[in-house]
Amino acid sequence: MTRRPATYFKVTRILYDGLRWPDFVRISREDDLTAGTIRTRFADANPGWFSEAVGVHLDRKGWLEELRLCYDRRFMPEACDPRRYGAKDKQAAKIWRGL
Repeated sequence: MTRRPATYFKVTRILYDGLRWPDFVRISREDDLTAGTIRTRFADANPGWFSEAVGVHLDRKGWLEELRLCYDRRFMPEACDPRRYGAKDKQAAKIWRGL
């Protein structure tokens, strides 16, 4: 990504600050929640993003563990490769509300 650590941290801060996080508590209460729903809700909250650019990693019991955002070399959203895409869209998902 970059040769200098300071540049890496600057770029990651800019990217992170540019994201809008959907209301995951509300999403967690949706009936028949799936990995595809989580992708769609994230993309809907972030203009320029599309669901194929959002990887969803679930644990063995279906709990959301991680969102993997896929970028191209220009730091624009791009479709995730199968390894980063994670759970299939129709896979049942749960979001922890305990914290």
